[in-house]
Amino acid sequence: MRLGTRLALSFSVAIVLTVLMSFAIGAQVWRLREADYDGSQDAQQALLRWQQGPQELEHWLREQRRADGIFRMLLTENGEPLADRDLPPPPRLREALAALAAGNHNVQLPGGGRLHSTIVVTNDGQRLRWIAVIPPPRGPEVRRLDTLLLLSIGILLVSALAWYLARRITQPISDLQDTSRAVAAGRLDARVSAQTLARGDELGALALDFNHMAERLQKLIESQRQLLRDISHELRSPLARLQIATELARGSRDERQLDRIEQETARLDELIGQLLLIARLEHTGPAVGQERIALDDLIDAICQDARFEAQARDVDVRGELQTGVHVHGQSNLLHSAIENVIRNAVRHTASHSCVQVRLYTHGERCLIDVDDQGPGIPDDQLAAVFEPFVRVSVARERESGGYGLGLAITRRVIESLHGSVHAENRREGGLRVSIDLPSG
Repeated sequence: MRLGTRLALSFSVAIVLTVLMSFAIGAQVWRLREADYDGSQDAQQALLRWQQGPQELEHWLREQRRADGIFRMLLTENGEPLADRDLPPPPRLREALAALAAGNHNVQLPGGGRLHSTIVVTNDGQRLRWIAVIPPPRGPEVRRLDTLLLLSIGILLVSALAWYLARRITQPISDLQDTSRAVAAGRLDARVSAQTLARGDELGALALDFNHMAERLQKLIESQRQLLRDISHELRSPLARLQIATELARGSRDERQLDRIEQETARLDELIGQLLLIARLEHTGPAVGQERIALDDLIDAICQDARFEAQARDVDVRGELQTGVHVHGQSNLLHSAIENVIRNAVRHTASHSCVQVRLYTHGERCLIDVDDQGPGIPDDQLAAVFEPFVRVSVARERESGGYGLGLAITRRVIESLHGSVHAENRREGGLRVSIDLPSG
């Protein structure tokens, strides 16, 4: 349920419950308040007024009825009224009076009222019966209830419900705030609690997105740290060889040492260029949509170059390319990405074998499969080959060519074009690298 709907329903239910409980509790409080009605004191006051005269008694009864709504009568012990204007009690009241025993009693009357009765004795020993009929809380009587009391009850109930709803809303926000502060402080493994994630509203979705963001951030930073370690390791070897070749060249005019320096310098230049390209793709990505590229022509040119280089190992590069396939992107980056895959396949396929390159479309997608006949890759390392400086087998170590950056560049270029790339071992042997791109 969405957060807005939940809040609207919660507040509606809170208002209804507040009104119902206010009246229910108010009515109960009214009954409890009237339960302590002091009939003996009223009876003494009525007796005093009667002794002053029947008209004085009538006037006093009328004023008391007007003040609190309680019907009062002073009767003889046989149930006859003493005030001249009062009529004899109705039959139901007589029945209730007959059921009363001596002393103070409260009898429930039909309709919800209560009968209170007591006996008073005059100075000359005459016994009189004092009755008071307390009506139920209805009509004008309800409106005369203590308004402040009902308002206080309503405020307390609404405050309690509002606090509960506020707690339900602010708790996941506080959880998100604490987690964001932890991530900002360097605790990249901090995540929003499962209780917040279990919410089925916008706050739960926000918590899930935050966890995905934190997980992605953690992977990126760990990848950057690993990349720095790998760069320092990869640069150490050519720099050491440069230092040795330089020292040897100082003591002699050996052209071989100068050639070695030139070779190592070229390798460093290539390595640094690839690292800069990876950094640019990682942080900004290439400009997408600058040009419309004929993918079949691009791959055909790459295959021709690879076929020329593969002749030394008697390796053939065959292309099965669907014509009229186009994508959007930068041709130089896409050329480099696909060339890295094909040259990698040529480098690691068996001698006197073939590298198969296929281009075809499926719906709105362009698919490129590059198959070699090499030793393949362990299944648990198939995803790792697209990370920088990763060499996962003896057959794919650095001596066979490259620094382990080609496929890393390929992945970043393809993903920047909203595509994907993955590797899998073929059943008949060798490795297949598949590229999926949106057609344009």
